[in-house]
Amino acid sequence: MDSDSATVEVTPLGRRERSKAALRQRLLEAALAAFTAKGYRAATIDEIAERADVARATAFNHFPRKEDFLLELILKRRQGIRDGLEAQLASPDQTVLEGIREVVRGAARSYDANQDTNQAMMRAMLQSGVMATAGSHSTGLAFGRAVAVGQARGEIRTDVDADAIGNVLFDGCVGILYRWGLGEVDLPLEEAFDTVFEVVVGEVSAR
Repeated sequence: MDSDSATVEVTPLGRRERSKAALRQRLLEAALAAFTAKGYRAATIDEIAERADVARATAFNHFPRKEDFLLELILKRRQGIRDGLEAQLASPDQTVLEGIREVVRGAARSYDANQDTNQAMMRAMLQSGVMATAGSHSTGLAFGRAVAVGQARGEIRTDVDADAIGNVLFDGCVGILYRWGLGEVDLPLEEAFDTVFEVVVGEVSAR
């Protein structure tokens, strides 16, 4: 987004790095499968290692604690949200709030498409306590930075704090996601998330 930034050349990963990344991904998928099948508390690193077809020591090398699997899964998903937000802000064909909504809708469709696994992941997050260390504020602040762009464009009221709006949007959707993980939300996630936007957008859109 910063037009003055120098172009950074990304060096392709070597064979060893690619192999390590592929193994970590296999372990993450095995962890999700174990959490889905047995629940977070009952699943063990031994079982995850067996599902990934690696030695127990190899699994511990990559993820020393069971909650480390969850933490990386969360960070990957949040990075995907932030990357999607950057792409939406680059589009001249929609407002900032429309861009944020489209990113959140895309996440909702992804969660709903694999409901059993994603609900198991949400339950695991609640049971493990990793949310306290997962840097959840960073995504709310990313929404806040997007809102500030909307304020600069004249799309959003400037008498309200951009970070506060971003956090209200993010926290509202995450609260729904938690209840969805517990089976307490009957609506499709995309529709449930839209209720947050209807309330917030009506209050903060420039008149």
